[in-house]
Amino acid sequence: MDVHDRDAVLKRAFRYRDALAAHAFALLRDWALAEDVVQDAFVVVMNRWSDFVPGTAFFPWLQRIVRLKSLEALRARAKKPTALEGQLLERVSAALDGQLDEGLAERQTLLRKALQRCMAVLDGRALGLLQGYYALSESCESIARSQNRSANAVRLTLSRLRRRLHECLERRLSALEAEA
Repeated sequence: MDVHDRDAVLKRAFRYRDALAAHAFALLRDWALAEDVVQDAFVVVMNRWSDFVPGTAFFPWLQRIVRLKSLEALRARAKKPTALEGQLLERVSAALDGQLDEGLAERQTLLRKALQRCMAVLDGRALGLLQGYYALSESCESIARSQNRSANAVRLTLSRLRRRLHECLERRLSALEAEA
């Protein structure tokens, strides 16, 4: 990466969007706020890209920006956070720093791409079932009633879809890793 090229720095930063959003969510416990924080962090990167010191770790630099923006968001939301909240945020962030590194962030990006490709081949009924169960947290019984099926049939279909997605993910990940 050419650290003297703003576009190269931004392009690399955007590769870690998912990992940074997960980091912000772990700190804030609010997906919408975490996404806002990551967007704010990208504005900082866009404006301060030349502050990145060549030869230092890029991903931790991004994490620090997200951590500071998360703290700002907490302050803005609570208006006056307690010292304990600030200390807790720092401790959680420090623990996350040891768990999420650049390699894991890269893997997460590949996994997202693979999952998108696997989901794209599913039909509307399968997508609706997955969305109802996972995104909307509907019970199998509730889904079964709405589809005029038995709860066991819904569970079996979900099991088959999970297996199919798992197999597809393994194939796609292997292909994406070979490309990288």
